[in-house]
Amino acid sequence: MQLIRSIFFYFIMYSFLGWMIEGFFNLSTKGHFIKPNFLLLPVKPMYGIAATLLILIKDVIPFELFLIAAFIIPSLVEYLSAYLLAHVFHLKYWDYSHCNYQLSGYICLRFSIYWLILSLVLTYGLQPFIALLYQNISWLWYYFFPVSLFIFLIDFSLTIRLKKCTIY
Repeated sequence: MQLIRSIFFYFIMYSFLGWMIEGFFNLSTKGHFIKPNFLLLPVKPMYGIAATLLILIKDVIPFELFLIAAFIIPSLVEYLSAYLLAHVFHLKYWDYSHCNYQLSGYICLRFSIYWLILSLVLTYGLQPFIALLYQNISWLWYYFFPVSLFIFLIDFSLTIRLKKCTIY
């Protein structure tokens, strides 16, 4: 259970940081901070999923393989997220079809390189501090974990209902 609590902590932290990164990216490129958000909470689960997967594999594979994973995992998560948003919810939050070396407008080489760089900064620069934070507050997270999980699941359920999911 301790492993599940820590994984969910990292997922939530990096989902929130992803929301912040996108907000600042939009502020610098479009002039406004808020970007359409799938969930009601200020989190972007695709960042949390990719970051958590990278954290889990970082110390169990050689660095050369990790570099490849740091390129592929975020791009794959971005592709699957865009595909599901488009085909299940009829939403399109980004479109790379105007970019060179893109796939279905869902991913492109330029942003995959950005994800690689961010993945390295995250796992080798930021994660040691996030892990230390978790270590220092894990006793408190023990109590907040069920509440946080419940809130996240309620948000996800409400989003599914509000967005009128149509699977075909």
